[in-house]
Formats: sequence, structure tokens, C-alpha cells
Amino acid sequence: MVLAMAGKLISSSIVLATLLPLFCGILLAPSCVVATLDTAPATLLQVKSGFTDPNGVLSSWSPEADVCLWHGVTCLTGKGIVTGLNLSGYGLTGTISPAIAGLVSIESIDLSSNSLTGAIPLELGTLQSLTMLLLHSNFLTGAIPPELGGLKNLKALRIGNNRLHGGIPPELGNCSELETIGLAYCQLIGTIPHQIGNLKKLQQLALDNNTLTGGLPEQLAGCANLRVLSVADNKLDGIIPSSIGSLSSLQSLNLANNMFSGVIPPEIGDLSSLTYLNLLGNRLSGGIPEELNRLSQLQVLDLSKNNLSGEISAISASQLKNLKYLVLSENLLEGTIPEGLCNGNGNSSLENLFLAGNNLGGGMDALLSCTSLQSIDVSNNSLTCEIPPAIDQLSGLVNLALHNNSFTGVLPPQIGNLSNLEVLSLYHNGLTGGIPPEIGRLQRLKLLFLYENEMTGVIPDEVTDCTSLEEVDFFGNHFHGPIPERIGNLKNLAVLQLRQNDLSGPIPASLGECRRLQALALADNRLYGELPESFGRLAELSVVTLYNNSLEGPLPESLFELKNLTVINFSHNRFTGAVVPLLGSSSLAVLALTNNSFSGVIPAAVARSRGMVRLQLAGNRLAGAIPAELGDLTELKILDLSNNNFYGDIPPELSNCSRLTHLNLDGNSLTGAVPPWLGGLRSLGELDLSSNAFTGGIPVELGDCSGLLKLSLSDNRLSGSIPPEIGKLTSLNVLNLQKNGFTGAIPPELRRCNKLYELRLSENSLEGPIPPELGQLPELQVILDLSQNKLSGEIPASLGNLVKLERLNLSSNHLHGQIPSSLLQLTSLHLLNLSDNLLSGGIPGALSTFPAASFAGNVELCGAPLSSCGAARRLPRAEVSIIVAAIAVISAAVCVALLYIMLRMWSNWRAVASVSSSDGEETASSAAAAAAHGKGGKWCAGEGKYWKVGSVSVASSAAEEKYSSASSETSVLHGKPAEAASGAVNPTSKC
Repeated sequence: MVLAMAGKLISSSIVLATLLPLFCGILLAPSCVVATLDTAPATLLQVKSGFTDPNGVLSSWSPEADVCLWHGVTCLTGKGIVTGLNLSGYGLTGTISPAIAGLVSIESIDLSSNSLTGAIPLELGTLQSLTMLLLHSNFLTGAIPPELGGLKNLKALRIGNNRLHGGIPPELGNCSELETIGLAYCQLIGTIPHQIGNLKKLQQLALDNNTLTGGLPEQLAGCANLRVLSVADNKLDGIIPSSIGSLSSLQSLNLANNMFSGVIPPEIGDLSSLTYLNLLGNRLSGGIPEELNRLSQLQVLDLSKNNLSGEISAISASQLKNLKYLVLSENLLEGTIPEGLCNGNGNSSLENLFLAGNNLGGGMDALLSCTSLQSIDVSNNSLTCEIPPAIDQLSGLVNLALHNNSFTGVLPPQIGNLSNLEVLSLYHNGLTGGIPPEIGRLQRLKLLFLYENEMTGVIPDEVTDCTSLEEVDFFGNHFHGPIPERIGNLKNLAVLQLRQNDLSGPIPASLGECRRLQALALADNRLYGELPESFGRLAELSVVTLYNNSLEGPLPESLFELKNLTVINFSHNRFTGAVVPLLGSSSLAVLALTNNSFSGVIPAAVARSRGMVRLQLAGNRLAGAIPAELGDLTELKILDLSNNNFYGDIPPELSNCSRLTHLNLDGNSLTGAVPPWLGGLRSLGELDLSSNAFTGGIPVELGDCSGLLKLSLSDNRLSGSIPPEIGKLTSLNVLNLQKNGFTGAIPPELRRCNKLYELRLSENSLEGPIPPELGQLPELQVILDLSQNKLSGEIPASLGNLVKLERLNLSSNHLHGQIPSSLLQLTSLHLLNLSDNLLSGGIPGALSTFPAASFAGNVELCGAPLSSCGAARRLPRAEVSIIVAAIAVISAAVCVALLYIMLRMWSNWRAVASVSSSDGEETASSAAAAAAHGKGGKWCAGEGKYWKVGSVSVASSAAEEKYSSASSETSVLHGKPAEAASGAVNPTSKC
């Protein structure tokens, strides 16, 4: 009964609490305040009903207890009037009940740092006593109620870090008592209302991290008491108004990450109370105004990420005596670092100097006078000279970033005197020499970046004395010798990058003591030996790259304990045995073991790493069937199993790997048909199935792989015709179908593959003409190889359009006709093979620079480098027959004439012999007398007869010269008259 009555009482009180603000507003009755004594508990209980209280902080809120003793409730002392509600940071969820407006005497509401949702109740605008409304850091949505503009006594409005949207209500300009407005980190849009300028007492205005547009209203100059103005991370634009210089009380001005343009107004130099000025990330231009040196209270000056130009000399840290941070990075500043930046007399407080990403030149000696410096970042400039040995004058230096410059010389040993140094970043310079052993003194050093220099020598053991080191990067130098044996001393080491040096020797076993190591890169060195068993202790190791070394032996079984591995690259070493030790992690994204001597099968455990994107096992001795479990790797992009001993079909489960971009299975013993489901791999960029034993045809579905760049099916047993659907592969760069049994014609649709730069169709049984459409492949450059087919017809003149082509091979076909002169346009051609065809006619002149072998086997082809077309002209058969007949007739006539002459000679010789035998002495004396008197007598007649024989020979020769292609028998006939003449001279010489 009592509980029922209490319930009715609470219910009635709640109704009254809801209606009370309305009546109070109308009647303005004094009894309203009195009414809160009775209605406050009911109102608060209704507010509580909208909350979810996971931590039970509202458990004390009950009708039986005094409301002033409720947790988070504050009352006016001695009067029991609720004036405050503070439930900040209690993990409350739910919504803010409109019933909260029943707390008509409340002055302070703080529900910040919870997880409240829903809208801000517009009823809050009726709480005329409210001076502080803190609802920030929740998940409130909706617009800011304009009704809040009716809170005449409100001093602090902080409702930022919510999901509020819409604009800033101009009505807030009516809250004349406002001192703080916090609307940052919401989703507000629109402009900054100029009515904000009416708030004469405003001290803090925080509107950062919204999407506000427009400019800074000039009326803000009316906020004479403004101390903090923060509008960073919006989309404000226009110029920074010069009127901002009239805000004489301003201590902090943050306009960062907007789109303000123009110059920095020199009037900012009038803000004598300013301690913080941040203009980074805008589009400001011009020089740095010297008036900024008047800001004697300034501690932080950030002008980075603008388009400021000129020199830094406008800023003097010796005048800005309180300046601790000077940030001018990523501008267009030039010149050198000014000598007067710090005068070295102790007047400068500059601790942090950031000048990165400008066009500064010269050296860094001017900084040695800034003795208070703790951080220097002059990276990404054009600084030169050497790192000064006097660098140790900056004894308080903690961070030194000189990377991406052109520093030369050696790393001075004095660097070891900077005992506070934690970061030393010198990468991408021109430093030479070795690492000074003195570096071992840097006990606080955490980051040591020396990569991409020209440093030499061994890595000193003293580096291992820097026991605070967390990251070491020596990539891309010329360090040689072993990895320090005591590397295990670096217990805090998380990253060790020694790639691309000349390091040699084994990997030290002590490396296993670097238990915090997460990334290890020792690739591109000359390391050898086996992996130490201690590797298995690197429990946090995530990335390990050892490729391009001479490491060998089986992998230690302890590697299986590395459960956090995500990237493994052991390619190009001499590892043997099974790959199982690398499969202890189920988080592998990359497993690259190319070119080793791993053996056995691919374990099904590989598929446990469902997030794997690269699996590269090429160039090993792996065997067996490709496991179907690889189809579970649905994130896989690169699968390279080439040059192993795999056999069997391609498992259909691989069709699940829909994100594959590279599928390389070449150089195995795979059989079966090329699966049509490959056409469903729409992301595929490279498909290489060459050097296997695939049979059947090319599936037309491959034409659906629209992103394919390389298709190689060479050296298989494929047959059938080349499907015209290949022409749909308009992104294709390489098409290699050589060494198969393809038949039919070359599809003219290949012309649509207009990005091809390599086309190989050789060693098939293709027939028909070469499609003229191949001349429409403007990017064809590496080779066009159609050799060893059965192609016929003429060489298309359109091939002369392939002006980028370097190699053209059309040999061993049945091509006929002349070589088209259009091939002279192929000025990039350095290999041409047209041999073993039926080509005829002359070789175009400019092609004569190619060797004769390029044209061999074309019987009717002539011209350089072959025999000339005039001397080597091939006569028609009819003409050849006539010439042969004429030669035969003339040869017979010559033979008859010779026979007649020889008979006459024989007859004369017998007559002479007869005279000689009857009267030899007389004859001899007569002959001698005749010779002495120069008379020929008979001998002369006989001599004349011999000349007749000679005339017959000459006539015969004249007849033979007419036909230059006489047979070898003619040369025999040539010789016989000569022999006869030679034989006749002997008797004459005796005369």
C-alpha cells in the first residue's frame, strides 16, 4: 500500500516537473523555486531512467534518500535546492531526458566523457540559472539547439567531441555572459556566425576539427577579451584579417590546416601576449614578416606546410627570447641557415628547430650557437659540407635529423659526446668512412639511421654497447665483415635493417637474444652458413628477409615456434629440406622461397594463413600435386610455383582465389587441359603455364581476363586454333604461344591487343597468310616471331608500321613474293630473319646491312648481302634449253675442227720425217741457214698452219663468251687448243 502510494506520488511529481518550466516561464511565479524542493528528486529519477548505468554510480538515487546526498548532485547549502549535476566520466549510456529542464535552479550540468547518444534536448534553453553546460566527449547527434541562445547567464558551453551536425546557431551571440565556447571535433558545417563578435566577455573559442567554410569574420575583433582562438582543421579560406591584431589579450592563435591564403599579416606582431601561433597547413605565401620578432612572449611558432618564400633571417631566436619551438618545415624557404638565428650569448631559449623540406643550402655550422637545442630537423633540404666536429657543443641534443641532404665526409667521432642523443637520422646523404667506435657511448640512443650513404668498413662491436637501441638501419652502404658477434646485447632492438651491404660470415647465434625483434632484414649480402637454432627464440618476429645470400642447410625446427611471422623471404639462397618449419604462424602474408633447393611436397598447412597474399616457391625441388587446400587462400594475389617438379592437373579449387594477379606454374610436368575457370580470375595480370605437358585447346574463357598483361602457354602440347577471343585482351603486353601444335590461321582479332610489345607464335602449324592487321599493333617492340609454321602468301606491307619493332622472325614458312619496301621504315630493327621461304626479287637496299643468313634459303631472292641481281639472275627454263642446245652444237663443231687439224698435223709430220730420214744433214744445214737469214721456208708455212689452229681456238672462245653460263665442258674445250698449240711450238723452237 505504501509502495503504491509512493509510486503515485513519484508519477505525479514527474508530470509536475515536466510542466513546471512552462508555467514558470509564463507566470514568473516566485513559488517556482520553492517547487523545486519537491520536484527535483522526481526530475532526477526521470533523468536517471534515460541512462544505462553499468558501474552503478547512480545506485544512491532513491526516493528514500536525501536528494542532496545523491551521487553527483550538488545543492545550495542549507536550502536543499539542486544547483549542480556532475556525472562526468562514469561510462553512462542512453539519452538525456528532456525532463532535465525541470531542474530550474540548476547552475551547472556536466555529463561529459560518457557514451550518451541522441540529441541535445532543446528544453535546456529554459534553464535561466545555468552558467555551465558540459556535454562534450559523448556520441550526441543532431543539431545544436538554437534555444541555447536563451541562456543569458551561461558562461561555459562545451559540447564538442560529439557527432553534432548542421551549423553554429547565430543565437549563441545572445549569450552575453559566455566566456568559453567549445564546439570542436564535431561535424559542423557552414560559416562562423559574425554574431560571435557580440560576446564581449568571450575568452575561449574552440571550433577546430569541423567542416566550417568561409573566412574569419571581422567582427571577431569585438571579442576584446579573447585569449584562445582555435579554428584548426576546417575548410576556412580567404585572407587572415589584419583586424586580428587588435585582439590584444590573445595568447593562443591556431588557424592550422585550413585554406587561408595571402601573406601573414604583420599586425600579428601586435599581439604582445601571444605565446602560441600555429598557421601550419595553409596556402600562405610571401616572406616571414619581421614584425613577428616583437612577440616577446611567444613560445611556439609553427608556419610549416605553406608556400612561404625568402630567407629565414627574418626570424631571430635571440629576440624571441621565450621561443622554444620554431617550425618552418615544408615551405619554399631558401638561402642558408642564418648565423644570427641564435647569437650564442645565452639569450635564446630555442629548444626545437624544424626546417625540413625547404630549399636551404650551405652547412649547419650556424646552429652550433643555439646551445639550448634539443631537437634539430633540417632534413629534406640541399645542405652540404661535413657534419661539424664541434657538434658536441650542442650537449643537450636529443634528436638530430639531417637525412635527405648532401652532407659529405665522415661521421665525426665527437658524435659520441652527445650523451642525451636518442635519435640520429643521417640517411640518404653522401657520408663516407666508417662508423666511429665512439658511437658506443650513446647509451640513450634509440634510433640509428645511416642508410643510403657511401659508408664503408666493418660495423664496430661498440654499436652493441648502445643498449637502448630500438631501430638500426644501415641499408645500402658498403659495410663489410661480419655482423657483430655481440648483437644479442641489444635487448630492446625491434628493427635491424642491414640489407644491401657486403656483410659476410654466419648469422650470429646471439641474435636470438634480441627477444623484442620484430623486423629483420639481412638480404643482399654475402652471408653464409646455416640459420642458428636460436632464431626460434625471436617470439615477436614478424618480418624476416634473408634473400640473395649464400645461406644453406635445412631450416632449424625451432622456427616453427615463431607464431607472429607475417613476411618471410628466403629467396635466392641454398636452403634444403622441407619448408614445414616456416609454417608455425597462421598469419603469413608473404612466403617467398624462390631459387633454393627445398624438397618434398607443399604442406597443406600453408593454407592455415588465410590472409596470405604472396606464395612464391619457384625454382626449388618441390614435387607432387599442387594441393587443393591452396584454394582456401582467397586473399592470394601472387602464386608462383614455377620450375619445380609438380605434376597432375591444376586443382579446380584455385578458382576460389579470385584476387590472383600472377599465376606462374611454368617449368613443371603438369598435365590435362588448361582449365576454362581461369577466365573467371578477372584480376589476373600474368598467366604463365609454359613448359608443361598441357593438352587440348586454349579455352575461349581466357578472353574474359580483361586485365591480363602476360599470357604464356608456350612449350606444351596444345592444339586446335588460336581463339579469336584472345583479341578481347586489350591490355595484353606479352603473348607467347610458341612450341605447341596450333593449327589454322592467325586470328586478325589480335589487332585489338594494341598494347602488345611481344608476340611469339613460332614452332606451330599455323597456316594461311599473315594477317595485315598485325601492322596495327603500334607498341610491338621486343619481337614478332611467326617462324617455323606453314604460313603462306606475301609479307604484308602493313608490317612496316611497326616502327618500334626490334626483332622480326618470319623464317621457315611458305611466304612468297617480294620483300615489301615498307620494312625500310623499321628503323629500330636489329634482328631480321626471313630465311627458308619462297621469297623472290631484290632485297630492299637498307636491309642489306643484315647478314646473308637473314635471307638464306630463298632461291629466287637476290641483292646484297646475297649475289647481285644482274649476275645471279635466274633465267627461264626455255632460255636455258636454247643456251644448252647452242653450246652443244658449237662444242661438236669445235671437236670436228680439232680432229681435222690434228689429222693434217699428223700428215705433215710424216712428210717431214720422211725427208729427214733420206737427207738428214742437208736438211739440217738448210734449216740452220734459213734460221740464220731469217727466212721461214716451209717452217713458216707450217707455222702459218699452226696459227690457223690458233684462229680456230680464238673463234671458239668468242662463241663461248657470248653465253657466260657455259658448262664446265667448255673449259675442257678451252684447254685442248692450247695444248695443241703448245705441242706445235716445240718443233718450231728448234728452228
